[in-house]
Amino acid sequence: ECIHIVAGSTLTLDTFDTVTAIRTNIYSDIEEPGQTCIPARILQEIVSKFPDSEVTFESQEPSGIRLSCRSSAVVLQEMDASEFPAFPEMEGDSFTLKQGDFKRMIDKTAFSAYIGEDKPVFTGILFESGEDTLSTVAIDGIRLAKNTIHMEVPGAIRAIVPAKSLKEVARLMGDEEESVQVSFGETACYIRMENTDIYTRLLDGEFMKYESIIHKTYKTRVKVETKLIEKSLEMVSVLAKEDSSNLVRLEIGQNSIELCSNSEYGAAKDVIPVLVEGEVLKIAFNAKYLLDVFKVVEEESVFLEFNDSLKPCVIRPAEGDAYLYIVVPVNVRS
Repeated sequence: ECIHIVAGSTLTLDTFDTVTAIRTNIYSDIEEPGQTCIPARILQEIVSKFPDSEVTFESQEPSGIRLSCRSSAVVLQEMDASEFPAFPEMEGDSFTLKQGDFKRMIDKTAFSAYIGEDKPVFTGILFESGEDTLSTVAIDGIRLAKNTIHMEVPGAIRAIVPAKSLKEVARLMGDEEESVQVSFGETACYIRMENTDIYTRLLDGEFMKYESIIHKTYKTRVKVETKLIEKSLEMVSVLAKEDSSNLVRLEIGQNSIELCSNSEYGAAKDVIPVLVEGEVLKIAFNAKYLLDVFKVVEEESVFLEFNDSLKPCVIRPAEGDAYLYIVVPVNVRS
């Protein structure tokens, strides 16, 4: 529960929660080298309350650290820094990509990772390499999210990284043009940015062979403007989320989709123009699962592919293969 602070040639801070370790280096004026361990929550709260100015750390016998900032000062009890585990060394072949690309791969899939404790392997994001691609995949049993970028990586990669750790990594990403170095060892993933290193253990287990649930054919295909359907879903969701099922019904006609929802407070309906190929269809979804997808899609338009009212909807880009989403419908009576 502590932050390990080492004052040497630079000031190094690192933490470890038995799954993920983070280490960062910052500039400081060091008069005398040393190290300490201070409870993280207390340190963060104290420093955040200090004035916006320089903070001084001073050792005080027998086991205290004095923090001062202008006229404010606090003395904290320190833990034994010698018992803090050493930061793991990077292993495995590494590759480099832009921080912006890496962050988007996480943001566009992490929301589909499982959040329970009974299926630990699905609480992670699968990293998978192809001939000239790197993909991230997340599944929670109701939906699937896959994001792909074209790049060459050394060796064959198939590793499951905890989604919770990757969300924290994404928060630390800065300038999207800056590079990030990534490597996968036998049991861990290592991520290195300019002044920060992240280590996280991989999840054990076999990830679902998800390719088998991706339909290669469709009976109905809809091309729709992304922002148009996102705004429509947000509107009908106002009433849908008041109902326990958060249900939105879609009626696909010849050249439009009618979206509607009901609750004890009333009914909402919206009609948006689309390009339809194939059969007309009525189908229902949990509105949140669809909205989560359209909130991360950046392209102007997407394809929605259907087979019938009980089979998953596949969402693809109108051009290319940058992403793929699958959402399972809700079985409702007509």
